[in-house]
Amino acid sequence: MTLSLKSLVGMALQDWGSDESWQAISELQMRGSPEALALARRLANSRNCRKRALGLYMASQLYRRQKGVPFGIAKYAVEDTQEMLLAGLHDISLDALFAAISGLGHRPHPLALPELVKFASHPNQRVRFEVAVALGGYPEPDAVDALLRLAKDDSDAVRDWATFGIGSMHEVDSQRIRDLLWDNLQDTDEDVRGEALVGLAIRKDERVIPVLLKQLDTNCRAYELSASEAIGSPHLLERLNAIRDSVANENNIRSHWYGCLLDAIDACGRK
Repeated sequence: MTLSLKSLVGMALQDWGSDESWQAISELQMRGSPEALALARRLANSRNCRKRALGLYMASQLYRRQKGVPFGIAKYAVEDTQEMLLAGLHDISLDALFAAISGLGHRPHPLALPELVKFASHPNQRVRFEVAVALGGYPEPDAVDALLRLAKDDSDAVRDWATFGIGSMHEVDSQRIRDLLWDNLQDTDEDVRGEALVGLAIRKDERVIPVLLKQLDTNCRAYELSASEAIGSPHLLERLNAIRDSVANENNIRSHWYGCLLDAIDACGRK
């Protein structure tokens, strides 16, 4: 049974932040139509802060189902929703602010960048986290500078996403970026270390080769395999083949990790 927009709004607001709430929000985001856009606008202008946040979350990823396009969905009302999200950056409610920042990562707009850069220094960790995620979609130098700062944040999650943003989402390369990524190889958080490793490998920094030779074994993570694929060094091929021979069973062969291993072997065997 297809639920009405009204029913989905009720579900989203009933237990805010629960899995059921997010499922309802996800469905609302797939209902792109003039009616849904008007509903998102009304919610975003509500006196109730959670209704405003819900309206902005709808705007952040409003799609319509459409045959013949990738994944069967197409962005809906991009300019209208960007306008709503830009206004949401000035909302006094943190919930609404989270939604606006997140949305402007999905639907980047040049007018948002100065505000996002300011929010990179916000005292609230969740705000900084949303900024770290959003800035991956902004190629401008100011975005890169903000990500470099966020990659040294006190929060593990913020550092993780900022390191991913600067390492994998941005193509820009500089000594400053490489120094940051190299430094983050010593981070206390394993995901930060993994993202830093991949970022250096993408930039063909051969310093990662001895690091990978130390870390590549049957217990390594997908990070090491992705970095091996990115650097594509024949020096890693023997180690990667040994791992493949050690784990060649049906369960592993069907896993994402094993797929990454085969991709790494292919890349390192081309030279």
